[in-house]
Amino acid sequence: MKHWLWLCLCLPMVALADERILDFSVDILVRQDATLEVVETITVRAAANQIQRGIYRDFPTRYTDQYGNNVVVNYEPLSVLRDGRADGMRSESYGNGVRTYFGRADVFLEPGNYTYTFRYTAERMLGFFADYDELYWNVTGLGWAFPVDRAAATVRFAFEVDAADIGTDAWTGQQGATDQAYTSSKADSRADFSTSRPLPAGAGLTIAVNWPKGLVAAPDRQQKLVWLVRDNRDVLFALAGFLALLLYYVPVWYSFGRDPQPGVTFTRYEPPAGFSPASLRYIRRMGYDSKVFTAAVLNLAVKGYLTIVNADDEYTLKKVVSRKARLPLAKGEAELLEALFASATSVVLTNANHQVFSAAQSAHKKSLRNDYRNRLFRTNGLMNLPAAVLIIATIVLVFSGSNGPKLAVFGVLALMLASAALFVYLLKRPTGIGRKVLDETEGFREYLEIAEKDELQLRNPPRKTPELFESLLPFALALGVEQAWAEKFSGVFARLQQTDGTSYRPLWYSGTWNSLNPGQPVAGLGKNFTSAISSSMSPPGSSSGSGGGGFSGGGGGGGGGGGW
Repeated sequence: MKHWLWLCLCLPMVALADERILDFSVDILVRQDATLEVVETITVRAAANQIQRGIYRDFPTRYTDQYGNNVVVNYEPLSVLRDGRADGMRSESYGNGVRTYFGRADVFLEPGNYTYTFRYTAERMLGFFADYDELYWNVTGLGWAFPVDRAAATVRFAFEVDAADIGTDAWTGQQGATDQAYTSSKADSRADFSTSRPLPAGAGLTIAVNWPKGLVAAPDRQQKLVWLVRDNRDVLFALAGFLALLLYYVPVWYSFGRDPQPGVTFTRYEPPAGFSPASLRYIRRMGYDSKVFTAAVLNLAVKGYLTIVNADDEYTLKKVVSRKARLPLAKGEAELLEALFASATSVVLTNANHQVFSAAQSAHKKSLRNDYRNRLFRTNGLMNLPAAVLIIATIVLVFSGSNGPKLAVFGVLALMLASAALFVYLLKRPTGIGRKVLDETEGFREYLEIAEKDELQLRNPPRKTPELFESLLPFALALGVEQAWAEKFSGVFARLQQTDGTSYRPLWYSGTWNSLNPGQPVAGLGKNFTSAISSSMSPPGSSSGSGGGGFSGGGGGGGGGGGW
């Protein structure tokens, strides 16, 4: 008997400890100006666990459309009643919306049932489609930590709509669910919904109501543009930054970056006097790259200062010690040769030796820069500093007030960076002397590239010999026409083999060499050898070899809530 008495005493306490939403009823009034007046009546059971002072309601106000743009809806809390009497209310930003607290921080609730009446207005919540207008509304939200025994919604219109012209649908369950555990009814200017079974925590009720077009004022293009700008100020800031970048760069380029007019180009059989293959590429690009280094190494090999050993695409450079007379070293080549073999007479092109090759590249690059930069071309690099500051300021301004990354913002910023990169290139300009060297280089390149069948158009070209092939091969590689230059000599090497019975092979190269198709090994020098040099300048581990309809929770409104 005592056990039954204790059980009867504890049952009410257990019931009270089960905090839940007993009833969640919403009344939505759709006005002709497309605004909504919403009254939520929420009856909860409080047990001083999560619900101590009251409850709170989360309302999403920031959405993202299919283009990645922000859409910010208007939400204005008006009043809160608890059991018919005014209660405390305060709102704060939270996540992608606003959290409104019901109750006061210094007032704690006794365990029991409480009914909250929450009134607010919302704008920009309607969908305007080709054949109808629609309210797609998440009635309860899915963020509640409490189960909901019953949820209901009434949609009323502040204008006349025949019941037959009203379309309704609804969904229940958790996010993305398409369950339809509800009942509904329609009358003139009204639609009612009610769940047919309780909703567990994290589940909700979503409704869709549509009506004929023309009854509600749809926003015009001007209004949509105003909203777009207001909601996406970060995009506006990005566009302003891009415009400012152009306004800075265009006059700067016009004043300092325009190239001198090219002169008349004549086909030349020799490179400009006093210039190495590496220097011509450096001047032509107005900058250093891995192929500048490759051209210098190849030229050292052709001159007899080193040999290139290729064993299954693993390249080794070996220093040649000789007392024989050799062609003098060009500017930058002495520094390069000394740095390559500072501690050994051979070096393998692998990233384990990245310090050796990085030092050699730095010495070579520094020498070329000292000899040719500002004398033959100017990069105007300092003029890019204001642009860099502007880009950084734009990025900071955009993301400091952003609610999340958007496709449009990233698109504009990418356009800014691409434009800056373009102007960095355009601001480079040859000097008058440099322009003359470039004109001579272009005429020389024409000779290197011209097809064998077109050589009849040339006047007194030099006789094609293995010596000519080797001496100009580094220049062809530096100017990007090594394949065309090599293919011109396939007939020469074939005749040499028929006459002497020996296959041509350069003394400075050890590896597979097809004399009947010299374009093949030369292509390997231009691609594989250059790639090996680039890799040898990267420290180990710095690169990778891997590659490799409607639903519950949809629509406007929603959010959720909890106790506090």
